Amino acid sequence: MTPAQAFAALRRLTPEGALAWLKERQQITQTWSWADLRAEEHALQFTVSRLASVDLLAELRQMIIDSVEGDLSRTDFVRDARAALARKGWWGLNEVEDPSTGEAVTTRFNPTRLKLIYDTNVRQAAVAGQWDRAQATKRLFPYLRYVTMADEKVRESHARWHNLVLPVDDPWWDTHMPQNAYRCRCYVRQVSRREYERGVTPTGQRMDKTAPADKMREWENPRTGETQLVPDGVHPAFAGNPGKDRAASLQRASADKTRALPADLARAARRLLDDGTDTRSLTDQEPSK
Repeated sequence: MTPAQAFAALRRLTPEGALAWLKERQQITQTWSWADLRAEEHALQFTVSRLASVDLLAELRQMIIDSVEGDLSRTDFVRDARAALARKGWWGLNEVEDPSTGEAVTTRFNPTRLKLIYDTNVRQAAVAGQWDRAQATKRLFPYLRYVTMADEKVRESHARWHNLVLPVDDPWWDTHMPQNAYRCRCYVRQVSRREYERGVTPTGQRMDKTAPADKMREWENPRTGETQLVPDGVHPAFAGNPGKDRAASLQRASADKTRALPADLARAARRLLDDGTDTRSLTDQEPSK
């Protein structure tokens, strides 16, 4: 399977879950660096670093949603995004002021950057959709297998995880659910109990069933000064699990809204939350004055 074929196959996975992840990211956020948002904050926020135009951010977000729905290809996205950016004077080099430092910084929009924006967002959406499917079907497929493209472009740290098979709910996936860096092509496959017990992949390769003792490194966010632990081999921007982070963010958002409700509605909403029911329609009601 070529990289292009693998990417196309990944995109076809769980389109409903992928679309849900994209559409839930309704908050348009202006940022000046990828480090302005934590990995889990991307679950409900859409941003493109140093693009100081809310209107353009909203346009790009909708183009990506249209692509996952099947209305646009990556080529279409690059063409339409370029036209939108050029129309508003953002194509090529632009200078913007970083509000945190007051310094002028340069940003460039070109085809390479647009492809990276597209690939990163579409892959994260596909991974979130795949996580949703894994949760829904883990009784039949209780394991996930980490898969690389097994070529010379694979990062050495990611190559060590090739054919690692762990339970769906193993905490390792909280920080290692691919993609694990920009332009990372790794992905996961669901594994049945029978296949796991055989201990070999469909191509006859041996499965590794032991979670690696990955070394954790301290990373200081240059934007916030916050220090966090990040596994070796994982870029700080991807040290999360898009699908799991989305579910946790939605639950927190629902809980926050519930606290603002009248007591009777709050009790009903908490019961629904405990049952795993979507409470957004209930918590969208106006609280009592």
